[in-house]
Amino acid sequence: MARAQWIFKDETAGPVTRPSLQIRLLGTLTVLRDGNAVPLPASRKLRALLAILVTAPGPVPRSRLCELLWERPSDPRGELRWCLSKLRGIVDDARRKRITTSGDAIGFDASDCDVDTSELERTFALDLSSLSPHARRRLAMRDAGDFLEGLAIGRCPQFEAWLAAQRRRHRRMHAELLHALARCTPDDEALGYLDRWLHIEPFEVRAHALLLAALMRRHRVREAKEHVDVATRMFEAEGVDARSLRDAWRSARSGAGALREPLELVA
Repeated sequence: MARAQWIFKDETAGPVTRPSLQIRLLGTLTVLRDGNAVPLPASRKLRALLAILVTAPGPVPRSRLCELLWERPSDPRGELRWCLSKLRGIVDDARRKRITTSGDAIGFDASDCDVDTSELERTFALDLSSLSPHARRRLAMRDAGDFLEGLAIGRCPQFEAWLAAQRRRHRRMHAELLHALARCTPDDEALGYLDRWLHIEPFEVRAHALLLAALMRRHRVREAKEHVDVATRMFEAEGVDARSLRDAWRSARSGAGALREPLELVA
């Protein structure tokens, strides 16, 4: 399925005051100071180092950082010092030192920063169901793409394993958020969330079933039929059993699928 772009407006949201330093890890890594993008060095390892430090629950030993980002280099600690020096120039200022040291470990003090992944992490650490639909919409609007989209470092298998795990986790959280939104919003809005969910998890039958039911409720039968035809071919091409998808289509056509999941999340 072709990738699409989604734009959602939150008409009820008022002015939001953001901290002076903002770090965006979803999509292309971006650092903003007072709303303006800070130029970043071309070094992919420097960008990866920033992401590792920002997302770590505490200081990271220098040895671990070297293992993640350098595979038998001539002077890993020298290269690490260079990256840290450059990072300090990006994230520190006269009032605040955010790159911290604790013995032989390096940390990042994000207490006065706005990091896009942090709000999502905090929400799921508590309970997604505690958020109002308005709060869920605002959280979904902050998603700008995959975790560290486009970033790859050759010959660094430990970093690639770390990055793959981070991407899986954030895709899963994003999918759960979109599922919750699709369940408690009007069909026309829910279809956008379902399209986004299917972009993340194209073989998730629950998302296909909800999308087909929503289309049928809106009497968009031709679109529903086209969707199930394309999805069935995709399933079969990848060797995925399409019986559950066909069951969802029969349910949607019969009207049983037109009944929404429980709407206890509606504010």
